[in-house]
Amino acid sequence: MTVLICVPTYETITTETYKSLWEQEECGHDLMFDTVKGYDCALARIKACQMAIDYKVEWLLMVDSDTVLPHDAMKNLTEHNKDVVLGYYQWKIKDKGETCLWRHGDWSSRYSAGELHALHAVGTNLVRVQGGGMGCTLIRASILDKLPRPWFRWVVESDGSETGEDIYFFNLCKRNGIAVYADTRVACGHVYRENHEL
Repeated sequence: MTVLICVPTYETITTETYKSLWEQEECGHDLMFDTVKGYDCALARIKACQMAIDYKVEWLLMVDSDTVLPHDAMKNLTEHNKDVVLGYYQWKIKDKGETCLWRHGDWSSRYSAGELHALHAVGTNLVRVQGGGMGCTLIRASILDKLPRPWFRWVVESDGSETGEDIYFFNLCKRNGIAVYADTRVACGHVYRENHEL
C-alpha cells in the first residue's frame, strides 16, 4: 500500500509537525512525502490531491503544517479501509476542549475531546462524522476521480456568510455518496503560533 503524506502550507512546517511525520509507524506501507507551499489553502489542497493522482498512490494523508500526529496515526487511519477518515484536534485554544469534528448530520455541533476519549474507552474507534478540520485527513486517492472538480473551494454566499474549503469538500463527498469517518484514537496536537488569530 502506497501512502503520500503531503503538507499543504502557505508558510513553513512546524518542527513538531515534521518530527511527528518522521516518527510515523510505516506498518508495511510504502511512504512518499511532499509539500505544497505558497498557495491559498484551497488551491494547496487541490494540488496535494493532484499529486496523489499523478503519483498513482492508494492513499493521501493530508497533514496541516501545525498539526502534530500521534506515532500510530497512519496505521490507525488506514486500517479502517474507508474512503475518508479524519484524526482530530482541539479546534481553538479558546474552545476549551471542543474538537474539529462535526457530528454526523449537524454542522452546528462539534464533539468534545472528552466524548471522543469516552467512545475510545468503550472500544468505539470509528465514528461517522459530518466533516471536520482537515489537519489530519486520510483520503482514498481513487475517490478523487469520482468527485467533480474543484475538490476544494472557499465560497462567499450572497448573504456574506462563508463556507471554508474543508466544509466544501465534505459537502461534495456527501452529495456524491462518500461517507466521512473519524478515528477516536487519533488525537492530534495543534501548534499555535503567537501570530495566529484566536
